[in-house]
Amino acid sequence: MDIRAEILDLKLRVDDLETATERVKESKEQEELLREVIARAKKLQTEMAALRIELAEARTGLGEEVAAVGTEVEGVRRAVSQPPARPGGGPDDESDVRAEIAVEFAVIRTEIEHEFNFLRSEVMDLAIKLDRLMTDKD
Repeated sequence: MDIRAEILDLKLRVDDLETATERVKESKEQEELLREVIARAKKLQTEMAALRIELAEARTGLGEEVAAVGTEVEGVRRAVSQPPARPGGGPDDESDVRAEIAVEFAVIRTEIEHEFNFLRSEVMDLAIKLDRLMTDKD
């Protein structure tokens, strides 16, 4: 064989080896990226599970708060609908008591509404975070 042909053949073999080496490097990089993606996916799944638990607890707490509000509202309604049993009390005394109860009821209603809005906001934030995690996972 001609020396030039042998040199050309050796150059082609070296090029083939370099190409194969680059493919192996790329394959290793892809494996590393895949491992990282899998690790992140597992972490996201764990965080999503924690968020789901937190969301369930918030829903349970919200249900309990709503039930407590219903109980308090019912108690206020009963107190407002029953006339006060005071001996010697006149119509002015009754209207004063009703006015006090109405004011207290308004204050309680405002506090409950504020708490409900806060809880609703927290639940919405959790839902948004959960949605983001779900889209990041995809």
